[in-house]
Amino acid sequence: MVGGVMEAKHLLVIEDDAAICELLVSCLARDNCRVSTVRSGEEGLRLIDEDPPHLVILDLMLPGMNGLDVCRTMRRDPWMEKIPVLMLTGRAEDDDVVSGLEVGADDYMTKPFATKVLTARVNTLLRRGRGADANHPGPGSDGPVLQIRSLGRCELQLGKQILPCEALSPAQRMLLAALLATADGRVAQEEVQLSFWPDTAAGRARSNFDSLMTRLRKTLEQELAGIEVRRHLQLRRGMICLEHVRIDAHEFRRLARKGLQQAAAGALWPAELAFSAAFSLWQGTFLPGDFGGESAANYQDELEQLHQEASQQFALILAEGGRYQEAAKLLRYALHYNPTHDGVVRLLYRLLLAQNNRAQARQLLDRYSGLLAREKFTAEEIRGILADFPQQPPQGSWLKE
Repeated sequence: MVGGVMEAKHLLVIEDDAAICELLVSCLARDNCRVSTVRSGEEGLRLIDEDPPHLVILDLMLPGMNGLDVCRTMRRDPWMEKIPVLMLTGRAEDDDVVSGLEVGADDYMTKPFATKVLTARVNTLLRRGRGADANHPGPGSDGPVLQIRSLGRCELQLGKQILPCEALSPAQRMLLAALLATADGRVAQEEVQLSFWPDTAAGRARSNFDSLMTRLRKTLEQELAGIEVRRHLQLRRGMICLEHVRIDAHEFRRLARKGLQQAAAGALWPAELAFSAAFSLWQGTFLPGDFGGESAANYQDELEQLHQEASQQFALILAEGGRYQEAAKLLRYALHYNPTHDGVVRLLYRLLLAQNNRAQARQLLDRYSGLLAREKFTAEEIRGILADFPQQPPQGSWLKE
């Protein structure tokens, strides 16, 4: 009996090794489970839509769309993200296990595995499920977590309730932006008063601030039923604090920096997983930078620069593994934010050469040249920049160039 119930559970195995598929079917089907198997990530995602499973057993090293991409896609989807994922891989280092869990998996096993241990872990995941994790962090927590999405969109979510930032007043949005633009979600009350009402007497500014906080709390209570607003938006010793929240921008920043540090240390596999987790959060620029004050605009710039740097390093890791198309796609997306980023353009150019796609490489240089001309570079300066471009892909390691 799996999961403590008699009803058969549907398990989906995404694994390209036929022998492992047969082993998993034989050990799980007898525990009152219905087991489906597919050999690719694309097939797996299609089957999840057609015949939703209670749990996915996912191999990381799949052909085509790899396990990281499958897990990333699942965790982006509001419904799929509730399905537990047990990852399988041949890698056994501790850092790999931790990084694998960070990308969104609920548990992790290395090959070869003991079937009894795998069955026990499947049982545990089925009993535990995943639905509560998104908003209830588990033992030791005293309430739900307020999720704040700020990358490419701006919204607050509590359970299934979503409050778009457009529903807030301009002043309320500016206060939220100021909080999100700090690393710890805290900003001094005095700083807010000076920024919002610079020409107003201190007493009047304090009154305006109190009114703004009251209106913001009231809006949250009206739009997010059941929220304990003073638990999430606190004022302590002159500091406005966001508490018990998950902020996508902060998590992206943490993971991207971690990936860069791991890559610099030569830990490429953990770096790839950290980058994959970071980029699964990036849905666009830090939107509060468009409607917040100077601090929010600066934080938007910081995150975009970090996105560019992480994109280049992630692309190098992918290229080192021969995954040129994935690396090129990543860099093309990065150019949306800074079309004249010299490092990104140069790396993309070399990737196109590595794929023997000289026509696209030439088009890239032509486009780059035109953009530089618009930015008032002289024809001589542009010729000098383009003359310095490499004419061949690396002959050895991409990471040592």
